[in-house]
Amino acid sequence: MIDPGHPFSKSFQRLVDGLVGSLQLGVEQAAALELIYRSGTTSYSLHGVGPLSGLAEQITGFVAGRPAVFKLGQHYTYAVGQLVWQPLPAAADPEIAASWFPDDNSRLNVGYYFRDLPSGITDFNAGSVAGTLVRSLAREFKLLYEQMDQAYRRAFIDFAEGAALDNVVALLGVARNQALPAQGKVTFWLRKAPRNDLAIAVGTRVADARGRLFKVTAPGVIRATLVEEVAAAGKVAHTSVAIANLLHVRVKGGTSNLATVPSKAGKPFGDDETTITLAAVPSSSMLVVTFQARRPQVEVPVIALDNGPEGNLGSGSLTVMPTPPRGVDGGVVNEQPLSGGVAAEGDEQLRERAKHALERAGNATLNAIRYAVMTIDGVDSVEVRDCSLDAAIPLGEVWVRFSTGKPDLVGPLVSDIVERTRAAGIKAVVSQVRTVTLSGSFLVIGDASGNLADARQRYRLAVIAALKALAIGEAVSPRKLAALAFRIAGLADTGEVQLDYVRGSAAPAAVDRDPFVIDTGEQARPDEGALSVRSLHALHVSTASLAVDGRLTLSLRVTDDDGLALRFRNFQLALLATVRAKLASTPNQPLQQVAQVAGTVTLAAAEQATPVFATVLIANRASLDAASAEIVVQAAAYPGIVPASAHLAL
Repeated sequence: MIDPGHPFSKSFQRLVDGLVGSLQLGVEQAAALELIYRSGTTSYSLHGVGPLSGLAEQITGFVAGRPAVFKLGQHYTYAVGQLVWQPLPAAADPEIAASWFPDDNSRLNVGYYFRDLPSGITDFNAGSVAGTLVRSLAREFKLLYEQMDQAYRRAFIDFAEGAALDNVVALLGVARNQALPAQGKVTFWLRKAPRNDLAIAVGTRVADARGRLFKVTAPGVIRATLVEEVAAAGKVAHTSVAIANLLHVRVKGGTSNLATVPSKAGKPFGDDETTITLAAVPSSSMLVVTFQARRPQVEVPVIALDNGPEGNLGSGSLTVMPTPPRGVDGGVVNEQPLSGGVAAEGDEQLRERAKHALERAGNATLNAIRYAVMTIDGVDSVEVRDCSLDAAIPLGEVWVRFSTGKPDLVGPLVSDIVERTRAAGIKAVVSQVRTVTLSGSFLVIGDASGNLADARQRYRLAVIAALKALAIGEAVSPRKLAALAFRIAGLADTGEVQLDYVRGSAAPAAVDRDPFVIDTGEQARPDEGALSVRSLHALHVSTASLAVDGRLTLSLRVTDDDGLALRFRNFQLALLATVRAKLASTPNQPLQQVAQVAGTVTLAAAEQATPVFATVLIANRASLDAASAEIVVQAAAYPGIVPASAHLAL
């Protein structure tokens, strides 16, 4: 990158000094006059045209009837108000000699400089009238010069920003990728089966708790009665949703209502509300079941009203119906994350893409394919590899993997542009990467003085940003995510990272390895609505006792800011226990420390555990008032965790 500099920028003090100099000494101006050149006359008086400050670098005249230019310091000089013509140099070239002197009686056009009379103002100190006016004008001049400088720099791709950068890259046929809205699906549900079908109209709005609005893009209907084809295994069949009222069971193609075995009076289906047991084996295993659902619902697509990543919400975020559809008395929820919201392409990304415009035009290279795919709105990331980068790729093939929140819209576009960009004879294998969705909790430890609520929020945003930055096939490191806490003011450490992952439609599973390896055809992405940050706020002791042999036994749990017990997967904490009591002989005196021991507690798949302490030795134990004895348990390394205190049974 070559810096074009700041050729138009001028310092404020330089402008002030220039204005002060002009007022004190007068303003230098240019003027011109005509003289008649006389052969043999070498000196020409310039008096009478005002006080001269100098002559122009060139004057014009005629030689042999043709226009000619004469130079200051070579053909003439200026001295004491006189224009003095210099003699012809000895041994001058004949061509130079012929053009040294102007034609006799020809006119010379002489440019000169003179100064106006000075203003006579001498006080330009800050605060004076003249000083204030000079500095005010200098400020306006400074602003004008900076605007000129910015206009100049905006013509260079490395320094142009915003609309100026759009204009620069347009010369290469490149346009900025615009912001896109998030999309997904929501489920409207009822508390009980309706009498008639209920319609969900296009344009129905839903929102999250912060007021981010989405609208329904395709109509849906909540059916009063469901008709479902099921396959029976002998006498038993299962429906996909819970049954509220079973209306009719028949063999597919038949009309007769088949008898069922009720699980109880008035309930002709199983206790799990999805199992139907027939009185006899049907003539065909394919049955048609007509019933009313326990929770009637319909899933419809939605799109964010505002473009940008703010609409990328986690599962369970859209729960508000600003204007509920008629008859919908249950609620609405998005069971899967909403994705696809993309901010307008930033200046750096646009600048980088524009620099590769010529490379794209040539096709055939991996970068040409990559940057061509990146031009498609909705593409999050792209990876292009061949046998030079991955030995598993056959010779003559190039693999293109991309991620997007809009596979139905973007997928065909990617295939088309790769086909047009690839080299002749090269087979392009295009695939969309599978998303591995991450959710879970981060249990953090605050320091003794920080704003924990604000620190938790900033840590959550840092974790989400780190997960969003993961490339295709890049592993997830819980340890690195935990280390982000050290960058957040108000946090001392991370207690435990409890991450879960979902691949496709599989059930959630715990991330139990570090690093958590992601396949080359996958990309890890956060479910923002299902990522929470909780704090190890306080210790709580429920029971505590000290045996005669010095064994200390107590039950301990850790709670968050809301007083809820934290459940750990595998967490160990160093503890310090202090025993305090009063002397039996002086029961009115304050408690005093009589012993202190260190220990550890391990919470594994539990909310409560029994710590292990060293033997507690108390001198003159018999002299203590047993009823006043108490124990204080604190986290040895983390003063930000509130200690626990409880009565100690001696």
